[in-house]
Amino acid sequence: MHFRIRKHVVQFVRTTYDAERKKPRAQVVGSMPATSQVVPAALLALITADERLEAEAWIAHGQRTLLLRDELAARSLAETLAAANRWFARQDRLSDTAWISGSILPELQTLRKQLARLLG
Repeated sequence: MHFRIRKHVVQFVRTTYDAERKKPRAQVVGSMPATSQVVPAALLALITADERLEAEAWIAHGQRTLLLRDELAARSLAETLAAANRWFARQDRLSDTAWISGSILPELQTLRKQLARLLG
């Protein structure tokens, strides 16, 4: 079994050998939302116990990767902000940076709220 990510959906793909064509054949068994952390019951009914273990391991790996990516972002944020600050300081045309700063400001406001909540 392998897993394909298609936009916001994960497809469960089973590969079997087709003796008549003498080639492997991939068949989509089912799908689930990419954000889901649990395989839906309807999909569990369509896969074997071994495939279920593969799916659970794949989901756990994806969740762990996401958590590590988020932690790295938090730990390196000060350095990233310093680099962004240096970049913005070198810019002389507002039109080149307006769209970037427009997406940064709401995130900074959200970050400030999170830090205020954590720090009391």
